Amino acid sequence: MEDRVKLMKVLLSRHRWPQTRRWRNPIPFPELFDGDTDRLPEFIVQTGSYMFVDETTFSNDGLKVTFLITRMTGRALQWVIPYIKSGSPLLQDYRGFLAEMKRVFGWEEDEDF
Repeated sequence: MEDRVKLMKVLLSRHRWPQTRRWRNPIPFPELFDGDTDRLPEFIVQTGSYMFVDETTFSNDGLKVTFLITRMTGRALQWVIPYIKSGSPLLQDYRGFLAEMKRVFGWEEDEDF
């Protein structure tokens, strides 16, 4: 637990979050993602919806990726730690981060859509 707290402090220190909230986000706060492939689409929809309605708070890719990471646990969190330790550019690329999550956790999208 202590390592997770340190990790979150490092991530959060890299971004400047708005000082006050103007309103309460009407979308339910996203559940934690533990790396279960079956839950990945739901996780992406939950987090994307939550961020979409609050574009002021989630104003850049780095903040969006940081938010995703704060909602990870277990295997998913273990997967992202090396990216954080190395300061990977993927941490500043929301679409790239999602693509890598999909690849790593085995989500294959239908090409028909």
